[in-house]
Amino acid sequence: MDSDPRQKTTRRALLRRIGLASGLAYVAPSLTGLGIARASSSGGSGASGASRDSGGSRPGQPRPRRSQPPRRVAVPARPEILILLGPEQNLTPALAAGYTLLAEAETAALSGRLARLSLPQGRTVDTALVELAGLIPGALADQNHLYTPDDFTCTAEDCAAQAMIGWSGWPSAMAPKIGMIDTGINVDHPALIGQKLTVHQIDLADRDAAGRAHGTAIAALLIGTVTGRVPGLLPFADLIAVEVFHQDAGGEVADAFALIQGLELLLAEGVSVINMSFSGPANAVLERMVVRADVAGIAMVAAAGNGGPGAAPAYPAAWAQVIAVTAVDSAEQPYRQANRGPYVMLAAPGVSLWTAASISGGRLRSGTSYAAPFVTAALAVERLRTPDLAVPEVTQRLFACARDLGEAGFDTTFGHGLLTAPGQCTRDKSEFFTISGE
Repeated sequence: MDSDPRQKTTRRALLRRIGLASGLAYVAPSLTGLGIARASSSGGSGASGASRDSGGSRPGQPRPRRSQPPRRVAVPARPEILILLGPEQNLTPALAAGYTLLAEAETAALSGRLARLSLPQGRTVDTALVELAGLIPGALADQNHLYTPDDFTCTAEDCAAQAMIGWSGWPSAMAPKIGMIDTGINVDHPALIGQKLTVHQIDLADRDAAGRAHGTAIAALLIGTVTGRVPGLLPFADLIAVEVFHQDAGGEVADAFALIQGLELLLAEGVSVINMSFSGPANAVLERMVVRADVAGIAMVAAAGNGGPGAAPAYPAAWAQVIAVTAVDSAEQPYRQANRGPYVMLAAPGVSLWTAASISGGRLRSGTSYAAPFVTAALAVERLRTPDLAVPEVTQRLFACARDLGEAGFDTTFGHGLLTAPGQCTRDKSEFFTISGE
């Protein structure tokens, strides 16, 4: 508990301004910029924020600074193939050629069956894809790519706070149905107890489940109770979460096979928007499921990636059907680890955000992972406010209302600019983009 009464007064005044002060016994320090975070003992890899911890550092207590290691690129110990089979197709030719079936799952959304295959001895991914195209003509196959959470635990150098998008109290009372795909979630965390949270676990076969830090933090950002230390953006929302990540030798990852199952589950649940705070390479089979969700009218938001300004586009964010979100700090400067490119659509707070630790309490975290929920929440509210509008029209309104940052107009660092919270747009409706005339 903080000992300086001036700090408490400042925090309460700010929370009143954003409509969250009522009943709070403790206020998150990220809203005022108070406190210094402790660097994770596991370093700054893509999954570092998802490692198990004992509750995080106490706000306001300095910790030794640690350097930020390069982001880990997820590479499986042994590559796998992901294949989508049509109703009349089977794996018999592939199995006869030496491929081994690791797991399979029906997919009604794609009208077929997914399978994970191990490579025969001496085959590369490229040669296997060519061979499978001949063995099972018409099947869609790709490497079973891995995806990682887009977060880092803050260091003293990186941490800055923000409450700068004008998120007022009224959207918090709205109750949309939101989906998220992530790591495990601690449903007993004080920030989530009593909230409308449903968690599904994808069958990971013989693989160990990932930790709960990253998923718990994202869930708390979305629906954390306003009476706790980690208030969420939409505490009355109905959150459907799917745990798809597993633990490998280098960290926490999800493969395309599991991500497709997660998307299909949320498609069946009828959520209005899906938060995907992770990134990885393009994958043909996963892309088909993203297109299927888009056709079904589900909005999708993803982290732009933490590979750095010169990194290649990150997926699923870089697909046209998904809103890619980058992170900015309290000075409206780009997060130094964030990807850049023409696929980046919006910027949101994502540096030194106070959110839930895996067991109890909270900690400061940075990454495009934590910027994505702001856009997810805003998009969910806008869909409730304008139920007759199609997803592209709603997203164009968010783009039009964004506050321009950096170069004038759209740019590859901030996209359309900083997200403006629902109800805070100052533009006349006549200024909104049209779908054909952007």
